[in-house]
Amino acid sequence: MERLDTLGPAVLVANHVSWLDPIILPLVLRRKPAVLAMEELWRMPGVSIVMRSYGPLAIPLRRQAVDTTALRRAVEALKDGAWLIVFPEGGIPQTGEVRPFHRGAAMLAAKAGAPMVPVAIAGTADALPLGRVIPRPRPITVYFGEPFSVPRGDRDALGSAVERAASEIRALLAAASMGTAR
Repeated sequence: MERLDTLGPAVLVANHVSWLDPIILPLVLRRKPAVLAMEELWRMPGVSIVMRSYGPLAIPLRRQAVDTTALRRAVEALKDGAWLIVFPEGGIPQTGEVRPFHRGAAMLAAKAGAPMVPVAIAGTADALPLGRVIPRPRPITVYFGEPFSVPRGDRDALGSAVERAASEIRALLAAASMGTAR
């Protein structure tokens, strides 16, 4: 968490293995973040209340096509100084492993001139695995990687940035499983 204390706007990119991830991550942050999330969440009973509680900091994203309105709002939130949470895998994998990231998070960071921060969330898949409705008491830990800048550039630069974030998240999760994460 100390890595974020002096950080201005940033794109927090996190792994996503459970419905608990978007609940846990904002809870550990020291300020209310903006959240880019699939628009379906605004139609789910219970979840819609949480999404609406974020007000303008909750940005619904249509996933069927490039949602320029959502992307513009996300860049505006970053330029206003927000931390923006993005789960760049685009969904929850069945295997629990980190899937390839979409480039959108890197594009937002580059466009806003904000760093990306890799975030590894460990324990949520045990606490609330897919198919379960009520969470079980399990330890959950959130690890923050080193912020890094994303150069404006071509698709290769964006691809390199998201792969760097994914690699660091995998390393943080591996260290967590061995008890060596810091």
